[in-house]
Amino acid sequence: MEDKRDKILMVAVEEFADHGYKAASTNRISEVAGVSKGLIFHYFGSKEKLYTAAVTYSVDLAMQEVPIGDMPTEDFVQGAIWSTKQKLDFSKNYPAVFKLIMQSYANPPAPLAERLHTYYMEALQVQDVYMNQILEKVTLRADVVSEDAHDLVRALFDYIIKMATDYIRENPDATMEEMQPLVDKFMNMMAIVERGMIQKT
Repeated sequence: MEDKRDKILMVAVEEFADHGYKAASTNRISEVAGVSKGLIFHYFGSKEKLYTAAVTYSVDLAMQEVPIGDMPTEDFVQGAIWSTKQKLDFSKNYPAVFKLIMQSYANPPAPLAERLHTYYMEALQVQDVYMNQILEKVTLRADVVSEDAHDLVRALFDYIIKMATDYIRENPDATMEEMQPLVDKFMNMMAIVERGMIQKT
């Protein structure tokens, strides 16, 4: 019976990715999955819970396929390059999963917004752990407070995430290739953090 549940979940990921939460149809899901609509609600209880399960599955798969622990921590730029390449590969291998992750982060249905926000904040806390490890491996100038350096990098990440979120809201079908200008901007800003921006005379 778990095979049927998994099939429903896989079809739901495609359906929600293609049509969004509101327009997604449990009738289409049941038809494509080859199960009764009643079985969908037996396993998941409601459309809302099915959506949450589909998003949770997608995020868990992303964290499994792109393990943050494998990210190079020698320097910021190399880590960012690795992360970008991994996400690009993931988006090509699992296009519907990637699309659903982007949609649910940028435009969560109102009843699920708080729950999904909490879920993604927990994922970002994992990123914080590795960001701290990166900072621990670099030598800061004597006059730089470590906490201030962390807050600066965190603010940069938050800024880029906001830019990406705004872009996705306006371009829900955007690919990683189309978001390359944002990636380039991130890389340039990270390089400024490392090198500084004032020409010494």
